[in-house]
Amino acid sequence: MRRLHGLFGCASILFLCGTASAQGLAPPAPISPSAPGSPSASPTIEQQQHSETTRKLDEAEQKDSGRNFELFWLDASLGGSYINMSQFSSESFQIEKSSAGGPAFSAGAGVRFVIFVLGARLRHNALSSFNMWQANLEAGLKIPVSSFDLLFGAHGGYSFVGRLGDVGLATNTSTPAATDAVSIRGFNAGLDVAFDYYISPLFSVGAGILGDFLFLNRPPVDKPANFASLTQEQRTAIENDPVYQKSGTSAGLQLAGGLRLGLHFGL
Repeated sequence: MRRLHGLFGCASILFLCGTASAQGLAPPAPISPSAPGSPSASPTIEQQQHSETTRKLDEAEQKDSGRNFELFWLDASLGGSYINMSQFSSESFQIEKSSAGGPAFSAGAGVRFVIFVLGARLRHNALSSFNMWQANLEAGLKIPVSSFDLLFGAHGGYSFVGRLGDVGLATNTSTPAATDAVSIRGFNAGLDVAFDYYISPLFSVGAGILGDFLFLNRPPVDKPANFASLTQEQRTAIENDPVYQKSGTSAGLQLAGGLRLGLHFGL
């Protein structure tokens, strides 16, 4: 019995000591808000630098975003043009005044893929001795520099003379042919250089120049409808005239330049 009392006494003493020891432990110190890893810790230098860089990039993007992401464009030009239809060669061309200068007008439309542009253009050269129409396809690079675009392009298409002036036809005879009976047509190919200044995301103004090689053909002219009623001398002149007997060819040059107005559509 004494042994049991001793065991219970020892157990009671051990229990009381454990409880007192547990009550004497101090609670853990709270985490300082400024300590590294704390949820409320202030941003590190690296985080501040990253935020500053992001802010500067956003500001630069906003300054650049004065222009849309362009997808479609329309433009028109007004200027001058010089054309020499036989600048490089001429064979039986029989056109007395094959060179002239004067005003020129054009209108174009197309698409843009970042810096690549594709389009089509109609040009009218209203020259002093004749007028020439041109329908072209064009492609190029438009490089943005701040509010400017620099254009380097190439084009090619179909050219035809709408009407020759009264002094255009050279037969050295008294042939009573109408000058609008003479048809001149062919192909052209050339290069463009231009710049555009964007006044707004929608509207631009600029200037440009171009140079073209012309490859032209003059088919034989049809005999006049009243050929049978002409005098013998006139009929003989027509039958011997190269303009009526065979076609002619030429290789020429065109230089042009002018002001440009553009409309730009995109996202």
